[in-house]
Amino acid sequence: MHPVPSSYILWVAGTVLELLAATLAIRHGLFRRLPVFTGYLFLVVAHEIGWWAIVHSSGYASPPAFYFYWVSQALLLSARALAIAELCQSILRPYRGVWALAWRILLVTASGLLSYAAWASFGNRAWITLFILTAQRGLELAAVAILITLMLISRYYGIQVQPLQRLIALGLGFYSAVQILNNSFMREFLGHYFDWWNWVRASSFQVALVLWLLALRKPLPATAPAPALLPQEIYDDLTPQVSYRLRALNDRLLEMLKP
Repeated sequence: MHPVPSSYILWVAGTVLELLAATLAIRHGLFRRLPVFTGYLFLVVAHEIGWWAIVHSSGYASPPAFYFYWVSQALLLSARALAIAELCQSILRPYRGVWALAWRILLVTASGLLSYAAWASFGNRAWITLFILTAQRGLELAAVAILITLMLISRYYGIQVQPLQRLIALGLGFYSAVQILNNSFMREFLGHYFDWWNWVRASSFQVALVLWLLALRKPLPATAPAPALLPQEIYDDLTPQVSYRLRALNDRLLEMLKP
């Protein structure tokens, strides 16, 4: 079975957006600030080109297409998880105590997802497929929760989030949210699952690409200097409800997380 013309149209449109996003990421120096996310964009481009080359030559149901699809899904899933962690680090990096706690939470979350996926797929004949699907569902839920929490914490404590970071987070969160909705209807549409899933996935990812293109449409602004944590008496007088809370939280976490 080979792709229909409408599939080619959707693939061409998506690939053009992916190439444009990857090109702008290099042109504007995004790889210096978010190298993992930039690498993820290029991995997506490589996947699209390789996937459609195999499908065009061998068809959807061929063994090469099967192995390429699931191996590439595992790579893309890992790269997206690392890109989300990198985004969290780029926002929270000025506050070492907050980030020290955050990366431990991310590590525990990732370990839990992988352990659950391994347990769920253990002993199953199609264990590779089940492992990747289980890990993917867990990642989508974790990604939405982590990104929403990150934005809420940043807003509550007055942590500066650049428009670039906000749009990248919005794109990643939107894509994961659509996948959660899609996965929740998997059983109901099981007979036509893969065709419907591929259409939803491609469309939602293109929306994310448009958001990233908006973020990259202009040269990146200069990196803001790290915020200075002022002496205690200044926080008491000037910002008792916002910056002081962040300073206190940061200092408390540094003390708690000391080896």
